Amino acid sequence: MNITRFRVIAAALLLFAAGGGAFAYFKYQKISHYLIDQISGQASKKLGRQIRFRAISFSPLGGIIIKDACVSRRPDFSKGSIFCAQKAVIRPQLAALLKNQVYFSRISLEKPVIKVRERDGEWDFADLLALLPKTDKGLYLTWNASELIMKDAALEADLETSGLSVALENANLRLGHYSSFGGNYGLSADGLVKTAVKGKLLTARVKFDTDANFDYGGVSSLKGSFSADHAAFGAITLEKLDADWSFFNMRKPLAEKNYSAGLRAENLVVPGQENAARDGVSKGLQLFSSAMGRSAPKIEDIEMRSLGAAFRLNDSILSVSDIALRTNFMDLDAGMTINGPEKTAAASLEAVIGSNKLKMAASGPMKAPEIRPVLSDTLSARFKDALTGIETSLLKTFPVTGE
Repeated sequence: MNITRFRVIAAALLLFAAGGGAFAYFKYQKISHYLIDQISGQASKKLGRQIRFRAISFSPLGGIIIKDACVSRRPDFSKGSIFCAQKAVIRPQLAALLKNQVYFSRISLEKPVIKVRERDGEWDFADLLALLPKTDKGLYLTWNASELIMKDAALEADLETSGLSVALENANLRLGHYSSFGGNYGLSADGLVKTAVKGKLLTARVKFDTDANFDYGGVSSLKGSFSADHAAFGAITLEKLDADWSFFNMRKPLAEKNYSAGLRAENLVVPGQENAARDGVSKGLQLFSSAMGRSAPKIEDIEMRSLGAAFRLNDSILSVSDIALRTNFMDLDAGMTINGPEKTAAASLEAVIGSNKLKMAASGPMKAPEIRPVLSDTLSARFKDALTGIETSLLKTFPVTGE
């Protein structure tokens, strides 16, 4: 290729790039002015709320930047604000702008404060949801932002009907949309949860991660994890709680669903003055102690070193297995499986209370399980009642027997 031809091609490419850049800049400027006009006038009228901000600027690289933005409660700021953010950055997708389409590659909120209220089953942001575009598809399929980020957020929810208030402080949230034609999302969040239940303060540092896939009917699969560290409820403390789940074929018939979940907890301490918890544990111990022919030990403080359990639903077979409880008054290992198609159940239990041990199992038809070893009629009836209660509870949610 000679030098002259190379220069012509290079000049053409530069002109094309400059033209595309100028066109994109023009589009950016146009949508920025449109947003400013909407926020300053039309949006307030449509929302029935006041909107204010300190400044709006834009650049093709940084996006549309709105500083100190706030949205009032209805009808104005005399009623307080429902949303404020120190800075909001909205970045449209340049490729979409060039096609006269509006899609967002990122929406970022720095130090947002969101305060919502519920009264008589109605949320104070319901009118905002009514402004969403009308569509026969769900929001999860029409959502047009690739990434939504909240940094150092504060979320407050007042449920006036129940008298419960929940706050999430120092929160970070990221919602990612991975599909341009469907509803594939990833959500991660962490923060400090605070609420009060029956006059007692509940606090925990929490972290949540999940991936969700949606079809036209709704959510079809979920996979994720949750953790809570240094939780406290009044005088009750829990060092760590972990849970994970994997739910597939959620919108298919029960026989095709495939669910699994796990739970682990460490170092729970319940002081003796927590009478409700202590009385509940004592009642359960009486059943085990009666089977051993011993009197139930007296409990003061409850200390649980660890707890683990696994749940699985597959091919209409439901199981709660690997239950392992370690406390200062009892060690317990247990599990249960319900075979829906065959309408049979199997359960096992092994408990150690001090120097006393109990090991038993039950299997066979759900309505007439065989308990081993043979116990007195009274104890057998009590264990069967307990087994039936657990089965009934599980089958209300997962009716694998078809009844």
